[in-house]
Amino acid sequence: MSNNQQYDTKCLDHPYQDIISICSNCPNNTPVCIDCITDIHYGHNFKKLNDINFRNQIQQEFNNQTIPKLNNYLENNKKILDKSNNHFKQIQDNHTMNYDKIFKIFKELKNIIDAKENDITRLLLTKLNENTDVNEIITTTIERNNNIINNAIKFNNDVNYNNNNNNNGFIELLKHNHQCNNLLSNIKNNNLPDYKDTQLIIKENSLKSIKNLTNSYLELLNEISLVKKNLKTLKLYQKEFKIYEEGCDISHLNIELLAIGPIECLPKTIPATVTGLYLLDGFNQSLNFIPPTVECLHLENIKYQLTPGSIPATVTDLHLQDGFNQSLNFIPPTVECLYLYNIKYQLTPNSVPTTVTHLNLQDDFDQPLNLIPPALKYLALQNIKYQLTPDLIPATVTDLCLQDGFNQSLNFIPPTVQTLYLQNIKYQLTPDSIPATVTDLILQDGFNQPLNFIPPTVQTLYLQNIKCQLTPDSIPATVTDLYLQDAFNQPLNFIPPTVQHLYLQNIKYQLTPDSIPATVTDLILQDGFNQSLDFISPTVQCLYLHNINYQLTPDSIPATVTDLNLLDGFNQPLNFIPPTIECLYLYNIKYQLTPDSIPATVIHLYLQVGFNQSLNFIPPTVQWLYLYNIKYQLTPNSIPTTVTHLNLQDDFDQPLNFIPPTVQYLYLHNINYQLTPDSIPTTVTHLYLQDGFNQSLNFIPPTVKYLYLYNIKYQLTSCSIPATITYLLLQDGFNQPLNFIPPTVQYLYLYNIKYQLVPGSIPATVIHLHLLDGFNQPLTFIPRTVKYLFLQNIKYQLIPDKIPNKKRKVSFLN
Repeated sequence: MSNNQQYDTKCLDHPYQDIISICSNCPNNTPVCIDCITDIHYGHNFKKLNDINFRNQIQQEFNNQTIPKLNNYLENNKKILDKSNNHFKQIQDNHTMNYDKIFKIFKELKNIIDAKENDITRLLLTKLNENTDVNEIITTTIERNNNIINNAIKFNNDVNYNNNNNNNGFIELLKHNHQCNNLLSNIKNNNLPDYKDTQLIIKENSLKSIKNLTNSYLELLNEISLVKKNLKTLKLYQKEFKIYEEGCDISHLNIELLAIGPIECLPKTIPATVTGLYLLDGFNQSLNFIPPTVECLHLENIKYQLTPGSIPATVTDLHLQDGFNQSLNFIPPTVECLYLYNIKYQLTPNSVPTTVTHLNLQDDFDQPLNLIPPALKYLALQNIKYQLTPDLIPATVTDLCLQDGFNQSLNFIPPTVQTLYLQNIKYQLTPDSIPATVTDLILQDGFNQPLNFIPPTVQTLYLQNIKCQLTPDSIPATVTDLYLQDAFNQPLNFIPPTVQHLYLQNIKYQLTPDSIPATVTDLILQDGFNQSLDFISPTVQCLYLHNINYQLTPDSIPATVTDLNLLDGFNQPLNFIPPTIECLYLYNIKYQLTPDSIPATVIHLYLQVGFNQSLNFIPPTVQWLYLYNIKYQLTPNSIPTTVTHLNLQDDFDQPLNFIPPTVQYLYLHNINYQLTPDSIPTTVTHLYLQDGFNQSLNFIPPTVKYLYLYNIKYQLTSCSIPATITYLLLQDGFNQPLNFIPPTVQYLYLYNIKYQLVPGSIPATVIHLHLLDGFNQPLTFIPRTVKYLFLQNIKYQLIPDKIPNKKRKVSFLN
C-alpha cells in the first residue's frame, strides 16, 4: 500500500475508538482501544504497538502461517460451497421431479374424481328430470280432473232441471255426469305415475379409507438423503457391483460396476464411469437406457423380451447368468466375449453369433458343445457337467482355460491349442496329460500339483499364487518367459537359467540382490509391486513398470537398463530415469508430462495405445517416434522436427497431415486410416508397409526409393509398385508371387519369405540380390542378370556348384 493509503485502525468492539495496544492475556493478539482497557480487558497485560520485534513476529506469522491457512480456509469454503450448491441443485432437481410427479398424480386423481362426479351428477339430473316429468303428469292430470269436477258442480248450481223442454241443458248434464262417473269409478285406479326416489349413499368408512390410502401413498420425508454415498454391494466372481436404490441420485458417484433390480423408476443419470452393468432377476424394462460407456453387461433371467436391437453396440462382454431363458438372436455383432452360466435356453449350432471369439462355459453348464461357432479362438470351461470328447473342441481354438473344479481327462484338447490355463483343477495331471502343441501354460490360484507334467514344448509359464512348493528342478529348461503373479510367496531359487523374461506382479516374497538369475534380461514389475528395486541384476536391460506402488527415486533404476516401459496407470514423476535409457515406452500413463520430463539421452520414444497427452514434452534428442493408436489428436505442429523415423502402428486412425518434413523413414503397420496419394510427405524416402497392411499402394509418393514389405495382406499386381522404387525389401512371412516387381528395381532383399521361388520369379533387371536372415530355399531361382549376391546367415545348406553364374560377385556377411 502507498503511504497515503487509508487504513482501518478502529477498534473491533468500539468503532469510534482507535486501537492503541495489544492484549497479551487474550488469544490471537487481540487489538484493544482505551475503552477495552478500562472495560473487558481491565487488569490484563498489554504490548505496545511500536515493539519492533513483536511487530516483526506478527508480520511473519501472518505471512507464513496465517495467510496460507486463510487460503486453505478459502479453498475449503469453496469446496463446502460447491458441495452445498451441488447438493442444493440436486434438491432443486428432486423438487422439480417431485413437483411434476405430484402434479401428475393429483391430476390423475382429480380426473378420476371429476369423472366420478360427472357420472353421479348426470345420474342425479336424469333422475330429477324423470321425477319432474312425473310431477308434471300428476299436476296436469289433477288439474284436468279438478276442472271437470268444478265445471260439473257449477253447472249443477246454475241450471234448473225442472224445465224438461231444455234439451241442450240435459245434454250438457249428460256429459258432466259421464265424466264425473268415470272419475269416480277410477278413483282407486288413478293411473298416476310413481316418483322414482333417489338416495345418495355416502360410505364414510370407505371415504376414510381412501383418505388414509392417499396419505400413505404420498409421503414427504424431510430427512431423506437424496445424495447416496454408501450403496449396498453385490459380489460376483471377484467383482463388486453397487446396487442401485430406487429414487436415489447416483450421477455424482464414481461407480464402475452397477447392478439394477426389478424397479419402476430407473436412475435419471447413470455415471459416465460405469463400464459394467448387471440387470437382476425380474428386470422388466427396455434396455435403451444403457449408456455408451457400458462394455460389460450381465443379464440374469430378466423378464423383458430381448430383440436384435436391445443391446447397445458398445457392449463387448456379455454374461448370461443362471436361469437365463431367451433366444440369443439379440446379441449384437460387437460382442466378442460371451459367458454362459448354466442357462435354461436350449442352444443349437447357430445360437452363438460367429463374431464371438471368446466363449466361457461356467459352473454346471450341461449342454452339447456343438454350439461353439467355427471362428472361436478362446474357450474357458469351469467345472462343466457335460462329458468332453476329442472331437468336441473346434480346431480354431488356440486358447483353452480349464477352471475351478474341472475334473475330466485332458485328452479332448485339440492339437491347435497353444495356450492352456489351469486354475485349481481336480483332475490329476501326468507327464502325458498336456499336448505337445502347448507353448504357453498358465497355472492359477490354488493350483496344487507337481509340475512334472509340463511338456518340453512350453516356453512361457505363468505361476499365480500356486500352492505347490517349487524346487530348482520344478521348471523345465525350455521355459524362457516366467510370470510370477499376485501373492506369489516362494523363494525364486527354482528359476532355471533359461529364463530371459521375468514378470513380477505384486508378489509377497521379499526380493534380495541375489534373487533374480543373471540370465534374466527383461524384467516386468506389474500392478501393485511394492518393493525396493535394489534386487535388479546388472544383466537386466529392459525394465517394465506397470503402475507399481513403490516410490521411485533417481537411483532406483540400475545404470545397465537401456529400455524402460512405463505402462497404463503409471503416476510418478520421471526424474528417476537414469541417463542410460535410450528407448522409452509410454502407455496411457496418468502422470502429466512436461518438456523436462524426458531425459535427453532418449532416442527412441514409443507412445502406446491410449496415450492422451500433448506431445510438447518430447525432447529434441528423440529421432525415432512410435505411435500406437494414441487418443491425442495430432496436428501439424505436434511432432518435433528432430524426428526422422516415424512408426504408425496397429489401428492408427488419424490423418497424416501432422508428419513433419524431417521424416525420411515412415513405417505403416496395418493402420485404419485410409491413405490417398497426398497422405505421405514428399520428404519420405524409405517406406515400410508391415504385417497386416491391407490398402492399395497408389498413395506412395514418387520420392520413395526404398520400399519394405512385411507379409502384407493387400494382393499386389504389376501396377502396384511405383516405377521410382529401386530398392525393394520383402521380409519375414511375405507370401505372394513376385511378378509385381517393376523393372526399375535393381536391389532386391529377401528375408526368409514364405513364397516358394522358381527360376522365373526374379525380374532380369535385378542386379543386387540379398538373401538374409533365415532364408531357406534352393538358389536355383537366381537369374543370370544378378551380378552381386549377398548371403547373410541363411538357413539353406549351400553345396558346391549351387550358386549359378560364377562370374557374379558373392559376399558372405556376418
